[in-house]
Amino acid sequence: MHNQDVVSDFYENCYERIFNSTGLVSWSYRLTHRQMEKAISVSPGASILEVGAGTGELLCYVDPAFDRYVMVDLFGPPANPSWEGDPRITWVTGDISSDLQFEGCFDRIISMCVFHHLAEPAAAMQNIRRWLKPGGVFTLFLPSDPGIFNRLNRRVFVMPKARRLGFRDYDLMNAREHRNHYWSLRTELLEQFAGDRIQRQYKPFGIPSGNLSTHSFWQITKSN
Repeated sequence: MHNQDVVSDFYENCYERIFNSTGLVSWSYRLTHRQMEKAISVSPGASILEVGAGTGELLCYVDPAFDRYVMVDLFGPPANPSWEGDPRITWVTGDISSDLQFEGCFDRIISMCVFHHLAEPAAAMQNIRRWLKPGGVFTLFLPSDPGIFNRLNRRVFVMPKARRLGFRDYDLMNAREHRNHYWSLRTELLEQFAGDRIQRQYKPFGIPSGNLSTHSFWQITKSN
């Protein structure tokens, strides 16, 4: 029988060492952050919300011209964060599927690999759209899970690193955590942001297919 705490075990003991340390998997993870942010400039005075902020690892890739940067996550902030002392940056512990008080506040909202984990992704999308100002932009990283290339990447690179670190239940953890698949999320995004401007980039080959990509970047501009 597998330990019911396999998910918390992974995030407490393995996540940082797999994705935010050394080696090919960590390098690829950082590359994904750089690719998403490299062509995006921030207007002076911009207000930004990052949902599912994790340990705040995306922040160093974001154009620093913002006036306000709010991070939201189910868990509290990491100890001694790199942004400590920066008055522009705040942390909110909360659930983006619930009614957080951010009505029409943000010029930009960012999400990195969050929606696969949510029990109510449609509610979270509705909130995000409501929290954007008219003309605001929602930037989304969406893994093509369980597409063929995504599973291959996990099998060849991520799972072996997890096993080397002593974590042998990656498939089970992923089954419990990635409860929503790419195709359902794609359909829901197109529904919830219908009428807004949606741009997508599929990586690594530019082929707009869940099976022929590992992930996609979405830029959704809210209509006025």
